[in-house]
Amino acid sequence: MYHREWKCRCPKETADGFVEYLAETGIKDTQSIEGCTGYQVLKREVGDEIEITFVSFWQEFELMKEYAGDNLYKAVLYPEDHKYRIVPDTEVKVYEVIEALSAN
Repeated sequence: MYHREWKCRCPKETADGFVEYLAETGIKDTQSIEGCTGYQVLKREVGDEIEITFVSFWQEFELMKEYAGDNLYKAVLYPEDHKYRIVPDTEVKVYEVIEALSAN
């Protein structure tokens, strides 16, 4: 399994709207691809901003290319991101999951 992680920062007043927009774009797009097994969206306050982290989980490394293209480490950005005044990371981190525990 693989874990793909992307982050951005945005003003507190646009954070909730951006999370809704992320659901309509990145989350919807990743979850429509066979081989994407789930996701998490995390947020935390950093000074006057909110940091949002989008993590998607993949069965195989190569399956991420259907979403990200050939450069798996380049962020996938969407046309209306700017409306939420995000400061996006332009690169993502990809990890191989070597151990995990699911709490049920």
